[in-house]
Amino acid sequence: ALLNTLATSAATDYLTGKDPRDPAVQAHAGLEAYSTAYWWSAVFFAVGLVISVILYRRGVPEQDPDAAPVVHM
Repeated sequence: ALLNTLATSAATDYLTGKDPRDPAVQAHAGLEAYSTAYWWSAVFFAVGLVISVILYRRGVPEQDPDAAPVVHM
């Protein structure tokens, strides 16, 4: 929904001051909308990657030798 809103806003901003009935202008507005949605999705992906790298824990998890055994079913 957010990407759709950003794309629609980009297309609307592109159409401001232009003839919206012109097929070339419509095509360019569509390209602007797709381009904006693509770059914002790339930014969201990159931010998620950075957060994942920051939160990733290296090494083997420490276990308490005195803890009760865990049974997985």
